[in-house]
Amino acid sequence: MKLGIVGTGTIVEEVLPVLQQVKGLSCYGICGTKRSEAKAEKLKEQYQMQLAVSDYEKLLDSEIDTVYIAVPNLLHFEMAKEAVLRGKHVIVEKPMTANERQAEELCALAKKQGVFLFEAITTRYQSNYQFIKEQLPTIGKIKMAVCNFSQYSRKYDRFQNGENIPVFDAKQAGGALMDLNLYNIQYLEGFFGEPQSVHYTANTEKGIDTSGVAILSYPGFQAVAIGAKDCQGQPEYRIEGSEGYIAQNSPCNVCGAVTSITGMEERYPMMEMEMHTGCMQSLFPL
Repeated sequence: MKLGIVGTGTIVEEVLPVLQQVKGLSCYGICGTKRSEAKAEKLKEQYQMQLAVSDYEKLLDSEIDTVYIAVPNLLHFEMAKEAVLRGKHVIVEKPMTANERQAEELCALAKKQGVFLFEAITTRYQSNYQFIKEQLPTIGKIKMAVCNFSQYSRKYDRFQNGENIPVFDAKQAGGALMDLNLYNIQYLEGFFGEPQSVHYTANTEKGIDTSGVAILSYPGFQAVAIGAKDCQGQPEYRIEGSEGYIAQNSPCNVCGAVTSITGMEERYPMMEMEMHTGCMQSLFPL
């Protein structure tokens, strides 16, 4: 796989060292903006890529077969669409799009073009997640699920002081639902599928949800997803059944150690958090 990276922000800096460990993957080029040309060139040299550009078309015209899009949320749809239409496989940071209509359009285009389209959320590919999925029948009939991902944003104070921050701007597809609670919803839907209905209640400031609670209704039980960028909380993931429960105390984007209270402790060791390279290998299939 020859990967082209779009973006030079924090997430790209964090993921590049991991990508170096994925067998069969070559980071071929990186695309920034005119303003970030120097940074793109620096990353190119640091990770021995072939190309650093500020023109997206030049990246798409290169030898890459896959694009990883890590730019502000509002740009995801158009950049992913252009890549798909050019026959490139696409991995796009969450949220994949700003709304359902855009997501449906992208999916239809990807099927038509015969390319892969991934949202860059690794939770479902991790071994601990698969372990939970396999053990769900041991806790009986599901009655309740609770997810809490509350993380005080380092940008929240700047937002409160009047600075225009994309992640706290509804017009730029920001907000707690799009940034953190999306992980919770992916976590729940991976286990239980599409809910019958969803209701979201939020704490809002300046027209954007800074924290909120989503209730996903399934046949016979409710699932609660809490996501917050304006406060800090202990991560909590608990699936409760008629015969026990399964719990985690790490955010679902890393899917850490699992504790199952069903008498399983005597039959299964605690599952420790896997190395990120494993989930990245799954996200970037060969």
